[in-house]
Amino acid sequence: MLITLSAVHFIASTLHADTSLTAYGTYWEGDDTGKGGGLRLKKTFLGFGAIEGRGGYVEFSDTNTEMYPLDVSLNVRLPFFISPYAGVGAGYYYIDSDLSAQDNVSGYFGQLGVEATLIWFGAMVEVRFHDLEGSYLDGTSVNAGLLVKW
Repeated sequence: MLITLSAVHFIASTLHADTSLTAYGTYWEGDDTGKGGGLRLKKTFLGFGAIEGRGGYVEFSDTNTEMYPLDVSLNVRLPFFISPYAGVGAGYYYIDSDLSAQDNVSGYFGQLGVEATLIWFGAMVEVRFHDLEGSYLDGTSVNAGLLVKW
């Protein structure tokens, strides 16, 4: 019985997970530059992994284009007070544009970032490298935001 309880305790402690919600601003640099923001919901698992989902809004004023990205990513991270991370993900990008050739697209991305947390609050900064299907919006985005963790 003691061995079983010890095993359950060990497994439960290694599966420690936390959840966070981040509000962030974004600057997108492609063939056109855009600014916007979004929300990120992140769930960490096993201390070193995280899965996250996002929704956002980016406005590209030069081409009168609005983009609504929805994406999911899987990250590896170092679980410290200041946690660097790297990940890959995929998404679908709803596009509203005056350009007749621009339709909704799917794509993938890689990301590098750092997150600093103190008990329930924190901040994050990251760079994402986007490759969208046949789109002039391929490029790099920089995101920075504040988060609450539970």
